[in-house]
Amino acid sequence: MATESLSSEVEVAGGRAAVVRTPWGKHALASVLFFLLGSEMFVLSPLLPVLANEFGISTARAAMSVSAFALTYATVSPLVAALADRWTRRTTIVAGACVFVAGETLSALAPSYEFLIAGRVLAGAGAALMGPAVWSYVTETAAATQRGRAVSRVSAFFAAGQILGVPAGAVVADTVSWRWVFAAIAIAAAVATVLVGLALTGETRVPPRNRSPRRVLAASAGLWRNHDFTLVVSANFFAQAARYATYTFAGALLLHRFGFDTSRLGLVGAAVGFGSMIGALVAGYLVDLFHRRDHDQFILNIGYGSLMIVGLYAATSSTIAWVCVAGWVVTFAAGAAYVGTGQEYLTATMGDLRAPAVSWNNSALYAGTAAGTALLGTTAPGSTQFTVLAVSFAATAVLSSALVTLHHRTGRRVDGPCV
Repeated sequence: MATESLSSEVEVAGGRAAVVRTPWGKHALASVLFFLLGSEMFVLSPLLPVLANEFGISTARAAMSVSAFALTYATVSPLVAALADRWTRRTTIVAGACVFVAGETLSALAPSYEFLIAGRVLAGAGAALMGPAVWSYVTETAAATQRGRAVSRVSAFFAAGQILGVPAGAVVADTVSWRWVFAAIAIAAAVATVLVGLALTGETRVPPRNRSPRRVLAASAGLWRNHDFTLVVSANFFAQAARYATYTFAGALLLHRFGFDTSRLGLVGAAVGFGSMIGALVAGYLVDLFHRRDHDQFILNIGYGSLMIVGLYAATSSTIAWVCVAGWVVTFAAGAAYVGTGQEYLTATMGDLRAPAVSWNNSALYAGTAAGTALLGTTAPGSTQFTVLAVSFAATAVLSSALVTLHHRTGRRVDGPCV
C-alpha cells in the first residue's frame, strides 16, 4: 500500500492554505487511466500493417487512425478543459473516461475503416476531457517538495501501459483479432472509471462556479500572452513530433528493413515504453533537485533534446537492428523526460489556470503528433528525407528550450494569470 508523503501547504479555494500529504495511492488509481491511454496510443504502431490489410488501404492511410485521435484531442482539449474547470476533478475525470470507453468500444466493433476513425475521434474527445483533470488533480494534491515526482509518476504509468499493453496487444492481434485489443482497453477503462469515481474523494479545491464560461474561455486564451507559457508549449509541440510522430512509422520501418513480425514489433514497443518510464521517473527526481538548488529546469531539456537528436538518427537510419531499436529507446527516454519537465513547470506556475494550461499543452502535444505524422507521411520511412525531418523536429525542440532558458535569465519570467 502506498504511503503518504511529508506535509506541505497548497492553495485551496478562497486563498486559504491547507496542510496536505501526497496521496500516492489515489494518484496511482487515477494514473491507471493514463496506463490505458499509453497502451492505446502505442498499440496502433505494430498494428498498422494489420489494419492496412484488413481494410485494403495503404499504411500511410492506416496511420491516419493515429492522427484522428491526436487531432481530436488537439482541437477539443482547450475548450472542454476550460469549461470543465468549474467541475470537481473527479467529475471531469469520470465523464471523460466514460466517453473514452465509448470510443474504444466503437473502434472494436468498427465494420469499416470509417467507423474505426469515428471511434478514434470519440476516444480522443474523452481523453481530452479527462487528461488535464488527472494532471491537475495530481499537482493540486501533491506536497510542493514532491510535485516533480508526482507528475513524473503519471508519465511513468503512461509508459508502463506501453511496456505491458503493446506486447499483449500484438499477441492478441496475432492469435485472435486486432478488435480484441480495443475491446480489452474498453473493459479495463470501464472498471478503472468505477474505481476512480469511488476513490477520488476529499478534494481541497472547490470548483469556482461563479465564473462565467465566457470569462473562463477568455482567460484560457489569454495564456498565450504569457511568454513563458508560449515558449514551453511550443517546445513540447516539436518534442512530440520528434518522438511520437516518428514512432508511428516504426512498425513499417522495422518490418521492411529487418522483417520484424507483429510479435517482435510488440517487444520493441515494450522496450520503448520502458525507456519512457525510466526517462519520466529520472526527470521527476531531477526537477525536484533543480528546484531545491534554484536552478532553471529547462537546462535539463536542452540535454534531453540533444539526446533525442542522437536517438532519432540511429533509429531511422541505422541498418543494424539492435542499433535501430536502441535509438528508439533513447529517443523515448529523453522525450519523456523533456515533456515531463515542461508539464511540471506549467502545472506549478499557472495558478488558477492550471487545467486550461495543461489542456493547451496536451493539445500541442497531440497536434505535434498529428502534424509530424502528416509531414513524415510525405516521405518514405527510412529514407534520408525521413531522417532529416525527424531530426529537425528534435533540433527545434532544443532551440526552443534554449530560448526558454534565455528568457528566464533575462529576468522576464512571469507566472500565469488568474481568473
